[in-house]
Amino acid sequence: MFCSGIWDSILIGKLKHNLSVFDTKFSEAKAMKPLLKARLLAAKAAANTQSMDCGSNTSSAMAAFERMEEKILMQEVRAFSAAELAGADLETQFAALEASSDVDDELAALKAQMLLPGGSLGKSQLPQHAIALKSNTDCEVIDTELEALRKELDRL
Repeated sequence: MFCSGIWDSILIGKLKHNLSVFDTKFSEAKAMKPLLKARLLAAKAAANTQSMDCGSNTSSAMAAFERMEEKILMQEVRAFSAAELAGADLETQFAALEASSDVDDELAALKAQMLLPGGSLGKSQLPQHAIALKSNTDCEVIDTELEALRKELDRL
């Protein structure tokens, strides 16, 4: 019995020692857990960074940039061609207006009729302001009245 008591105390001592070692290792593992998590996250972030730098994402970013630049160039070409077409259209319209002298001819004919004594347009058919402009003195009167109106307008 004595032997069994010694064995029991040795066994209990070993168990206590093993429990103490296990407790220490468990505490160390518990303390290492946040550190290992942080290292894992850092490694994943580094791997993601490397995969982005690998060139596949860089080339796709460059391709997107080139597509954007191409779209801008196409828009500029459209705007430039539209401006040229509009300019050519306006030039054509002005040339057509200058070429048609019908209005100028009609105006010259009316002036000639007004100046001729036997013209078909008499003073009664002309508007009042056209009759008043026949003499220089009438023009001076109008200029004076116009100046008076301007001064009155400035006072307001």
